[in-house]
Amino acid sequence: MSFMAERPDSSVEVVPYSKTWPTLFEQELVALQEAVGGAATSIEHIGSTAVPGLSSKPTIDILMVVDSPEAFLERLPAVEALGYDFRPNNTLVGSESHLYLRKVVGGKRTHHLHVLRSGSPEIDDYRLFRDQLRTDPTLAAEYERLKIALARQHGDDRMRYVTEKAIWVDNRLRGLRKGQRS
Repeated sequence: MSFMAERPDSSVEVVPYSKTWPTLFEQELVALQEAVGGAATSIEHIGSTAVPGLSSKPTIDILMVVDSPEAFLERLPAVEALGYDFRPNNTLVGSESHLYLRKVVGGKRTHHLHVLRSGSPEIDDYRLFRDQLRTDPTLAAEYERLKIALARQHGDDRMRYVTEKAIWVDNRLRGLRKGQRS
């Protein structure tokens, strides 16, 4: 059975924090665990929807760590049956070492799934940034202001929104990594 991916709206909207986001993640966690079984060593809520009080695009970002991307790909049909669309040629995050999938419902992206091999430095970056946003209200407020401004400026240009936000995040991550080594 082939899954027919729904094409998402390309606009960007940043909305106030929703207390439903952790519950939506927990529901997806259970479904993903059933779909991939032992292929995942961990599944975590990452991104802005994982930070209480932070405005965000209403898309649940999920980090799945696997020892073997090949074992995950063997279970891909079960993940696709949950509504995920595998994006192997995504230029922003997809690569051989970073598998990217999205779920679209009613033309809106509802979930992004980032599947990374154990030991990938991206795993630590996702966790570090999420955890720093949770503990540093100044950083969280600055990030929120940036996202709202970028959504206003580039709400009809998702690629530009994502690219400009990524530059800001990469700069902050460099500083956070240096702080860890001090």
